[in-house]
Amino acid sequence: MRDTAQNSWEEVEGAATRMFHVWTDGSELLWVREAWGHLHAAGLVSGETMLEATTSRLRLVALARIYREFCGLAWDEDQQTLLDYLAEHLGIDPVALGLLASAAGTQQFLEAADESELRKAALEAVTDSQRAGIFECLRTAYGSDVNLYTRLWHTRSARAERDSEGDEFEVNGANSAALDYVMNGFQKD
Repeated sequence: MRDTAQNSWEEVEGAATRMFHVWTDGSELLWVREAWGHLHAAGLVSGETMLEATTSRLRLVALARIYREFCGLAWDEDQQTLLDYLAEHLGIDPVALGLLASAAGTQQFLEAADESELRKAALEAVTDSQRAGIFECLRTAYGSDVNLYTRLWHTRSARAERDSEGDEFEVNGANSAALDYVMNGFQKD
């Protein structure tokens, strides 16, 4: 497989900057670029067809959802962001999204009242279906789920990291919930 222009880091960097804007210093962008590199090395962000390219771009949306959920669990950062906002600058083909969502299989489509709700359900179904593959890739890249958790923990802004130094493995509600989230393959339940 060869990379398509839509899947190179340079092509998604602008969208990633908007999607991963959590900390004022942008420290999370270093992680997502690193994670994208790991996904690239595993062949998860390359493709020759429209369906493969769309799948790859939706992995960036899945990474954004995963990171935002991690921040919510680890630091109580409210990261409720609309899926449409996360995907809006990636040029997601609606037909490819529909095919991928259909393959992911979900009952959420039956409850969609309009096109917006249907698109949201499709984005959620596809990005949820990608969590396991992303987790396996990143766990392998970092050597273990604990190392992956540690890397995510260290994405917090440098100042906040200094203020909370030593909290990483001091068991408390926040870091145990975040560690559980990572150890459960980026699943909340």
